[in-house]
Amino acid sequence: MKLTFKLNSEQEIIILGDGKIIGSIFTPAGTSHDRTNAIQICGFENAFDLWGCGVFKDNEAENPRKDIQLLFNKETKMGGTKHLELGLNKLCHKCYYPKDKCMCKDLRIKTIDELTLERLEKND
Repeated sequence: MKLTFKLNSEQEIIILGDGKIIGSIFTPAGTSHDRTNAIQICGFENAFDLWGCGVFKDNEAENPRKDIQLLFNKETKMGGTKHLELGLNKLCHKCYYPKDKCMCKDLRIKTIDELTLERLEKND
């Protein structure tokens, strides 16, 4: 799948996978949209390999900044309204699964080795 980007506004970019909307990047970030110095990226399947970035750094202290890789899935669809239909009080506010089936343990940065193993297991 080839990713492309479309500028929706000065503060939002639409992420397309094979021409279909599969995510977005926007600012301000945070649940309350209160983090004006941050971006939020929605729609990715996994985050992996938090690295030191060789390009961006603190020029005074020469401290490298970070970069992260995000993996998108072409099966992603817009219109996730489950949390509205079921009511927010019945769902986890972080992962949007029913509170008794919370999946927050899966909301973490993974290593490339973990993702490779997952891909191999899917293909078996």
